[in-house]
Amino acid sequence: MDVKSRNHLLLNRLALERDIKTSYVMDHMITDQVLTLQEEEKVKAQATQRDRAAMLINIILKKDNNSYISFYNALLHEGYKDLAALLHDGIPSITSYDRKDSTDGVAFCVRTILCEGGVPQRPVVFVTRPELVNEIRQKLYNLRNDPGWVTVYGMAGSGKSVLTAEALRDQSLLEECFPGGVHWISVGKQDNAGLLMKLHNLCSRLDLDFTYAQRPPLNIGEAKDRLRLLMLHKYPRSLLVLDDIWDSQTLKAFDNHCKVLITSRDRSVTDHVTGRKYEVHMESGLNDEKGLEILSLFVDMKIKDMPAQADKIVRECKGSPLVLSLIGALLRDFPNRWEYYLRQLQNKQFRRIKKSSSYDYEALDEAMSISVEMLNENFKDFYKDLSILPKDVKVPTKVFCILWDMEPEEVEDMQQEFVNKSLLFCDRNGKSFHYYLHDLQLDFLIEKNREQLQELHEKIVKQYKKHYRLCIPTPGEEDCMYWYNFLVFHMASAKMQEELRDLMFSLDWIKAKTELVGPAHLIHEYVEYSNILDQKNSLARENFQKFLSLNGHLLGRQPFPDIVQLGLCQPETSEVYQQAKLKAHQEVDKGAFYVEWINKGMKNLSRLVVRPHTDAVYHACFSQDGQKIASCGADRTLQVKYAYSSKTEMHVSGHTVLRFF
Repeated sequence: MDVKSRNHLLLNRLALERDIKTSYVMDHMITDQVLTLQEEEKVKAQATQRDRAAMLINIILKKDNNSYISFYNALLHEGYKDLAALLHDGIPSITSYDRKDSTDGVAFCVRTILCEGGVPQRPVVFVTRPELVNEIRQKLYNLRNDPGWVTVYGMAGSGKSVLTAEALRDQSLLEECFPGGVHWISVGKQDNAGLLMKLHNLCSRLDLDFTYAQRPPLNIGEAKDRLRLLMLHKYPRSLLVLDDIWDSQTLKAFDNHCKVLITSRDRSVTDHVTGRKYEVHMESGLNDEKGLEILSLFVDMKIKDMPAQADKIVRECKGSPLVLSLIGALLRDFPNRWEYYLRQLQNKQFRRIKKSSSYDYEALDEAMSISVEMLNENFKDFYKDLSILPKDVKVPTKVFCILWDMEPEEVEDMQQEFVNKSLLFCDRNGKSFHYYLHDLQLDFLIEKNREQLQELHEKIVKQYKKHYRLCIPTPGEEDCMYWYNFLVFHMASAKMQEELRDLMFSLDWIKAKTELVGPAHLIHEYVEYSNILDQKNSLARENFQKFLSLNGHLLGRQPFPDIVQLGLCQPETSEVYQQAKLKAHQEVDKGAFYVEWINKGMKNLSRLVVRPHTDAVYHACFSQDGQKIASCGADRTLQVKYAYSSKTEMHVSGHTVLRFF
């Protein structure tokens, strides 16, 4: 239902509840097919006439624009002309959507396009700002025929993402400007490895038939090229939305001569990209009328009936939509605490959080503190545990099940408490739930619990080790990607140096992670945490980092090569070789087969006449007389070499020596 229609129902509900008799009104609505027989029985089950009217209005509030229109017509038909007049100005327009093909005034086809593109849905309590929404749409119309950039910028919590998503809920805009669809990606603050993963995930989402997906991209340049081809050949008339861009360097990775809308706190992020540029400035706060409207929707009261403290709260929090949502959620549960929450805001007793970008989050800090303090005592420690979540990451339920030793249902019930208080956000992906914090909420928690962060990171690592023991998460596990991406981060933050070295110098971990996401992220971790890894033996870290760098072109391919065999090709002094040799002996006992070149260090390389395979060897066999060996592999070559052998060794061409395990 349109916000305007909903507000008219809320503003006039007392008069409606006092005067209407529901039975005949419901007959009209059932005839219009906007009310079900089950809902009619639910209304009739109420004890008094006023209760029945209240129940009917509550049901209508949860429905679409057609229900509002049917209710209005029923009032007119049954002689409630005065009451109908109260609702007249709230009648929604139905010319822009089909009655049987819409919800909340948005055409079904539009909802489908936006859902497929990952555009966020409207929040439960939504107050539109039509001037800003229309301004965003007008800027987007400039991209109808030519590529370019639309930047929606403003301070955090000002509603950039919400109003950008609302601007896209327009059928004419999508049909005329972006018939190829809308593709929304939440970027956030990223290092190179994180940015590479964002680009790879976007390309995978766009390339559903795997036209351009031979293997994961090895670097940002390769990922950028793949995205350019996809946008040019598959989605030339689509819109790419980059939500929460922090710096111009990140934006360069998406500079592909296409149509892009970005949200950012920094107006200058598009200074170093090419193409036409348009800007929309997002005001940091709402005016008093809109701020009061948000509070009225949360507490389900008319604006004129709210206490005097409501105006002061709006002014004290500077009209911040995010802060008003937090306060509103609290007031919904504790409607008699207007004075208490106003006093907390006025006292400014919480520490201010400032980002490097110089934005001031004073109001958010205060609202966050109030919200956390008002949590049930049993929940406060659990909410404190969220201080260690990585930024801009949606964490699956199972991670919290491991962290808290809980069943999924227990976790979801408790997390819902945080979601209800606007202290956490939830994204439902099929049957699973993923939870995440707004970056400013996370900043607040980090500052508040700074002295305990090491202990909290240590807790999640210990819970991970307790759950998986000696195993490694498999790709089928809901939480596997989280651990592969962030277990090292938690270990380093917990200062668990020994555990970190054991993990990073494990061929099992390297195999599992590179097979899933490629080598780039691991190489970045060796560089980022080199100060920890080098404390006992810097050569080990160098060995593993060099191994990944030199073999990255193989580790990004399918089928995935045998990492133990690759390790056996390393110098004998390498830690990678030592581990590979140990694992080779273990695997041979289980029936595996490995070959080792034992005279790698020969000095006269000019005598070496062997042309080794350039990729994995799939099969090898000896001639009947034992003097020749034939082999074939992934490089599509068949090689025959003369050989002589002893009990444990085979000499190829008299110079290259291979050992069979």
